[in-house]
Amino acid sequence: MEEAGEVTEVKTTSSEADEWDARYSERARVWSGEPNGALVDEMTGARPGRALDVGCGEGADALWLARQGWAVTALDVSRIALDRAGAHADGEDVDIKWVLSGLLDADLPAGGFDLVSAQYPALRRTAERSAERALISAVAPGGTLLVVHHDIPDADAAREHGFDPADWVTPGDVAALLDDSWHMDVNEVRERSISGGAGAHHTHDVVLRAHRLPHQSPSIGHRTANGSLGANAESHRKTTTGTAAPASTPCRHSHDRARYWDHRQARWVKHHANQTRD
Repeated sequence: MEEAGEVTEVKTTSSEADEWDARYSERARVWSGEPNGALVDEMTGARPGRALDVGCGEGADALWLARQGWAVTALDVSRIALDRAGAHADGEDVDIKWVLSGLLDADLPAGGFDLVSAQYPALRRTAERSAERALISAVAPGGTLLVVHHDIPDADAAREHGFDPADWVTPGDVAALLDDSWHMDVNEVRERSISGGAGAHHTHDVVLRAHRLPHQSPSIGHRTANGSLGANAESHRKTTTGTAAPASTPCRHSHDRARYWDHRQARWVKHHANQTRD
């Protein structure tokens, strides 16, 4: 196991590392210091394995996962963020590999992770859907993909404040690429509660949790008899604004937390009745 604070640096083509370093330099702590609520809700009680934390920031999610027994690979483009994350984990007996890299530069193994978690990732959209495909490809057969972003019902208002939702990957963009080798467990908008930190003003999240069916190849889109990609691989329903919408519209309702997908046993398992949250 590597030292908790040690950072592995990957050569990156990201042009946003300096921007993120500058943002982190503005204050001693940017985020709340707590693990994201959707991660805790969806993964409490799940049998641990190998986890990828995309855009780990100051490390609260990675540390929470590692405390649950996960072997975590935590990516971020900001050296300052990773230094803080490593400092938070220092002295704890946890298995975390901090990697200074963007998602597309990290050369991740296909099917290498039992959990791929992307909590509010700053992933730019491309015509090739590269970021979405990288997230999907990294999930092992039987593994879980969890993508969470803020619900932005008024895109025009967001643009007035300098943020264009059409530039960034959403859970719906990822959902649109999931083919019949996947099962969609959760795809909904839900309320969020957070004590502070940047982003605390957002009141709702879009939460996508899906698992790759066991014994399925970690490819994106299924092949037809003539070898071409099936329709599910490239289907992007468009809204009236031209932005990609989820493969199925997220519903606003409470989700079933009574059971979880056991990656190792490849079956649904009921949560223990006396289980508590951190």
